[in-house]
Amino acid sequence: MAGKQKNEFVQLGGVLCAITLVVALCLGAVNAITVEPIAKQNQIKTENALAQVMDADSEPIEVAEGTTVTTSSGTVVSIVSAYKMTKDGQDAGYCVEVAPNGFGGGVDTMVGISADGTITGVSVISASSETPGLGARCTEEEFQNQFKDQPADGSVAVEKDGGSIVALTGATITSRAVSEGVNAAAMFAAEQG
Repeated sequence: MAGKQKNEFVQLGGVLCAITLVVALCLGAVNAITVEPIAKQNQIKTENALAQVMDADSEPIEVAEGTTVTTSSGTVVSIVSAYKMTKDGQDAGYCVEVAPNGFGGGVDTMVGISADGTITGVSVISASSETPGLGARCTEEEFQNQFKDQPADGSVAVEKDGGSIVALTGATITSRAVSEGVNAAAMFAAEQG
């Protein structure tokens, strides 16, 4: 009897391993099929964000993976990518993609900084981890337009923190995150020269 029970366990273990192998192969195949279209969509989103924050030609700047900037308030913000911007052969400034942590996770944001040291625009590329109807509203133009023409000196803040940015109702954490992302982008751009 003990041998029969042991044989059943081995058989069940084999079936479980076979099912796991098939599922893993299916997941690998789906990943292989979708990796290129996802990369293309991300590239399109980035290009649209660049065009939205600064009307100029872009040249990518190499940013090492894991690069972060610590703002004056102590917030650590990830730098995703950066671009040197030129218009008619003249230096126009920088666009920096940052990922500050909001309420639910990273808020992927493109920030344009002009050569004269002002914010030319902000485009929240993705805030999918933020609360729908609250923090996710940071993708709305009305919120993003508040950052335009702000000084790129690390002083951007929500009204509750002494700044001029009107926080989204019920989403102060997300509003602060975008503000800190703008400050981090300004600091990164200043380091570039």
